[in-house]
Amino acid sequence: MQSNSRGLAAVMTLAGLALMGLVAGCGGDEGSVTPTGTGGTGGEGGMGGAGGGEPVCGNGVVEGTEACDDGNTVVGDGCESDCSFSCNNATPVTGDAKCDDGDPCNGAETCKDSHICAPGANAPDGSDCGTGKVCNAGVCVDDTCGDGFASPSEECDDGNIENGDGCDSCKWSCVSDDPTRDCSGLDPCVGSVCDDATHTCGNPIGNGQVCGMDSVCVNGACTSIVCGDGVMDPGEECDDGNLMDGDGCQADCTLPPAASVCGNGVREPDEQCDDSNTKNLDGCDSACKFEQIQRATWLKMQFATDAGFCPANRLGSAIATAAQSQLQTSLDDGVLNGSISIMFKTLGLNDLSGTSDPSIEIGVIQGTPVIPMGAMYNGTADLDWWYTIAPVSIDANRNPLDKLTGFISAKTLTAGPGKLSIGVNFAGAPGALRMSNARLTMSVGAVSTPLASTGNTPGHLAAENLDPALQSYASNGQPNDNGAGKLCGNVSAASLDQIPVPADLVAGGAIPCDQGYTAQNSLLDVIIGGCTVFNFVTVIAVSQPDQVDPSAPVAGAGGPYTLTANAMTKAVNACRDKNNQTADLNTCLNAAAYSSFFKFATGRVIAK
Repeated sequence: MQSNSRGLAAVMTLAGLALMGLVAGCGGDEGSVTPTGTGGTGGEGGMGGAGGGEPVCGNGVVEGTEACDDGNTVVGDGCESDCSFSCNNATPVTGDAKCDDGDPCNGAETCKDSHICAPGANAPDGSDCGTGKVCNAGVCVDDTCGDGFASPSEECDDGNIENGDGCDSCKWSCVSDDPTRDCSGLDPCVGSVCDDATHTCGNPIGNGQVCGMDSVCVNGACTSIVCGDGVMDPGEECDDGNLMDGDGCQADCTLPPAASVCGNGVREPDEQCDDSNTKNLDGCDSACKFEQIQRATWLKMQFATDAGFCPANRLGSAIATAAQSQLQTSLDDGVLNGSISIMFKTLGLNDLSGTSDPSIEIGVIQGTPVIPMGAMYNGTADLDWWYTIAPVSIDANRNPLDKLTGFISAKTLTAGPGKLSIGVNFAGAPGALRMSNARLTMSVGAVSTPLASTGNTPGHLAAENLDPALQSYASNGQPNDNGAGKLCGNVSAASLDQIPVPADLVAGGAIPCDQGYTAQNSLLDVIIGGCTVFNFVTVIAVSQPDQVDPSAPVAGAGGPYTLTANAMTKAVNACRDKNNQTADLNTCLNAAAYSSFFKFATGRVIAK
């Protein structure tokens, strides 16, 4: 029995080995089964072909201790490169922990049924993720004031670092129950009460309201009250924008004494006259002050320059010697007969002697002489003569439209630059020269007592109640080349275009130009086209504008401008800018200008 038992065991052992050989050889070529269990001619892929039977991760067969084998070694696809599950949802704690990277900003990753880690939800932007750090779009970044996220160390963060908008340096601008951050330290014109909703200071004091000692709110700032700024502040009785007495509001912004009532027909203290009204330009102005008005009694157009005062004179230099005498004669005649009446009213004059006055204005006005029947008028000697003022040169309050700021020092009056118009007559062609950058200077003459009228021009009427002790300077400049006043300015091409060509220069005239101008042409046309007589005598030289009015709209790319005329009509019809490009003609004419120079002398007159 014992020997039989041993034989049966041997048989069973051999059978088992043969069966293992068949299994190991599966998938290969058929072969004989050997006692060792290896396939004799079996193909690759059998466990037996691995040589030793060790599991291989990535062969698609779950072997040995492998939890999975998906045929690759890709990480993160549910089966890792070591043939273990990426995560195992059967053990949530272990599996989730295996997925979670520990970053608080991108949320807690969880395990899906497919053993793949699913991303978590991002933490809210601004969440704390460490010392001095916050979450931003799932990333932990440094916390910075002005990034728009209010971290635990910040009271607020409005996305900027501007102050005064409720959040200053990431702290509330104001807190009503915090005395260190209330609104009491601010300018009360900005705000004095903290708004708990917006943390901004509100309820400012309004414009013109008192905000401190001798101070009021002006455009959101507590500003000292200033007499003469044109704003009537608390404590001021008036404020007319200047610090001059005698114009209805005193230099200290108080009204004149109640006893003085300008316009009642009685000359009272602080009044130089009172003609029973408050009208300007009638010998006694609206503040019952004497009106110092001078008229040009001598006017000479200059054809050269003055290096010290008027270094350019394009308009004068265009007039050739052959025409200078005739042109000047027309100016002289105009002054003599009153058709040229250029007048200057000195506004804000405190020193009637004309010795010194730091702040005045020279108003330029036009007018015509009042010539009663049988009166002998001489425009070159018209002291205190009456002149009717042209409405086009004054505003509704009868104040000059054209004014130059100036001063008087050591008996010399200087004014400008600014804009003004002067009425002239060029050889029978009347017109107004509109000047920009105009400047004038003239010496101030001796004082005299204004003439008294016997009921007509010249002199002041008794009804004006002029102070009999009053004296004022009677002239400016001297009627000669060395002592005359000087006027320098740039005459607009547009104003020259409004003056007709002198009749003598048109066809049929006394000295017609060879160019064939007609009555339809302007003085500008002649200056642009030139004028010759007998084909060789130059009367007016061809001249282009040499200046630009800085206050006028710019034509094209700007000046200097070049004007051209129609070959048939001789009329200026085109303009080119400094880049030689075509520009709008009307805009160009208003911007282009000719430098000019005049000398003059004046005498005192009375406006009516």
